[in-house]
Amino acid sequence: MHANLSLEAQMPFPVALMSRLLVSLISAALSVSLVYGLMTASIPDPWWRQAGLPTNPGYFRGANVVDYPFCQAWNDYQGGNRMARDLGAPGVRVTEAQTRATIRPGGEENLFVELPGTAQVVAVYCGISQDGAPMGECARYVCGDGVATFIADSMYTGSEYSGTLESGTRILTLTLMNKRAETRRRSTVRFWVAWQDDTPPPEATAPQTVPPAVPPKATAKPFSNPT
Repeated sequence: MHANLSLEAQMPFPVALMSRLLVSLISAALSVSLVYGLMTASIPDPWWRQAGLPTNPGYFRGANVVDYPFCQAWNDYQGGNRMARDLGAPGVRVTEAQTRATIRPGGEENLFVELPGTAQVVAVYCGISQDGAPMGECARYVCGDGVATFIADSMYTGSEYSGTLESGTRILTLTLMNKRAETRRRSTVRFWVAWQDDTPPPEATAPQTVPPAVPPKATAKPFSNPT
């Protein structure tokens, strides 16, 4: 009986001590979460992530000459559909970019289009919609009501994480400005980037294999007929 009473007296854990430990653990967890949240909020996202690019393009290497049509008229002088002809040409790929939200009067926005470093731009066509109207033509010097468009073509070194370190990355910066604030018109702009890339991918070098050792041929013994 004495052994049972002493064992029961040692088993119960003080409730007050358990409560203090639980409160300490909760406080520590909240402190860690708060510090992590403050550190995350104080460190801004890198520019390429803010620009909507999927990976880091590397470092700026130089600017390309814009020697291709940019925001030209959709039809040629003969009335033919130049836009459909360029976008549908054999071997041409099309990358589209559109403003994420309507641009308020007096505002501007930059759109980034990432292409392979070996890509050749054929043309960039532009379209505009103001106050919810259907998307229509946006020419180089006449784009809706008070909207101006600009382009910058840049080369970057490439990133080892995206597999473009050797060939680099080509980034088109498409800028548009809704300059005429007095019109109170909200604008949405879309770009169609037509490009092609005829550069063959780098050949994969097959690992050298060591041929298996060939066992030496057995030498035939001269035939002898014992007598």
